[in-house]
Amino acid sequence: MENTDFDWLNGNWASNLEFSTLDSPRAGTVAEPASQAAERADQTGSERALPLLRLSGWEVDKQYDKNNPVCIHYDFRWKISQRENIRARTVFSDTDPDLVLAPSDFWNVNFQARLESLLQDEDKFPGDNYICEETIIEISIERSRQRGLSKRFPKLQINWQMVDEHLEGLGDLFRKGRQITFSIEFVYKEDSGDSTTAKGKKKKKSATEVQKLQRAADAGLWSRLYELHRCRAKHCKQGPHCLPDDRGNHRKLLPAQLEEIVCHIKANIKEGETEEDVNVDIEIPPHILRNISDNSRKRKADNPSDCRCCKVHVSEAIPGKASGDVEGDRLAKLEEYCNWSLKQVESDRWRKALQVANQVAMEQFLELNTTLQHPKVVADLMVKNKVPPGIALQFVSNIKRFLREEEKS
Repeated sequence: MENTDFDWLNGNWASNLEFSTLDSPRAGTVAEPASQAAERADQTGSERALPLLRLSGWEVDKQYDKNNPVCIHYDFRWKISQRENIRARTVFSDTDPDLVLAPSDFWNVNFQARLESLLQDEDKFPGDNYICEETIIEISIERSRQRGLSKRFPKLQINWQMVDEHLEGLGDLFRKGRQITFSIEFVYKEDSGDSTTAKGKKKKKSATEVQKLQRAADAGLWSRLYELHRCRAKHCKQGPHCLPDDRGNHRKLLPAQLEEIVCHIKANIKEGETEEDVNVDIEIPPHILRNISDNSRKRKADNPSDCRCCKVHVSEAIPGKASGDVEGDRLAKLEEYCNWSLKQVESDRWRKALQVANQVAMEQFLELNTTLQHPKVVADLMVKNKVPPGIALQFVSNIKRFLREEEKS
């Protein structure tokens, strides 16, 4: 792959995957009272202005205190409107209060996928295809009519640099206690250009609608298969999905093996059957059973303290083992994490980017323990292999969440 350089803004990556904070006090200093800080802010003006937090300095799990701020906070108000003839009616609106991440980064790592997902809601958007005509952005400051912003952009061609820079210039006002509100409106219009058909003929489903229906059918099939193979044994730690054998031994079902079962079911759907009514309680083919058995033997070799339905963690049996280590077959764990990450998003665009990251991880043998210990190295490597920076950051930063959810299940 072609290598490209990427500037990580000198981000300080800690080995425990916690991004560098902006509020680290200097050695030997004593925090001044909030009242004195506010008074000094009024006196020094822009020199004491708070910064706008960027992705390189953002900590996902950190609770940023609005009353003792280290960066600008703002309320994010958004709505989607649909234009009919001349007027536009509001289809959906909501508010995300107290955000700290710069609007451009928030758009890339969070909101754009939410917007795309909402456009798939047939109740709110019953037509075949919608296009965004314009985006309206307003930035307002409490008790101030000056230094606000009101801009219209064609379609989704938002000048995020201008928006970020304007919001960053309000740091002195926020420090003085002024509430900042960022409002954005997306004006959509139904595109009827491809939907007109000859009179009397039934309108065909668009490609997007067909894909949406297929995804819904596949999701229903996966849901029933998950429910069938969900392990309900009280003391089993092999799950969440297992396949008990004739002797009562629980054999863990990996996502790759469940996918093989789904492919086998879909390949043998009879004429007239659909994913919704096909039987998922089938006899599993011998080659899939062999894969399950081979994986079970590997897990026992890697974890000699395992027993049938009660797994004793090696970290508990061997003193000094790091509690953060990922146990089990490294390739299997990486595959589980890659499949889990794809299920966290509904946007085809995001899933495509995540698949690129997953492929790089597989090709470069980036198992989870290595990624946890060297997150910056892994993220840099992914960016050089044409993985979008936001996706690379997600790949290295979501591992702990994946492990927590796996432990709870």
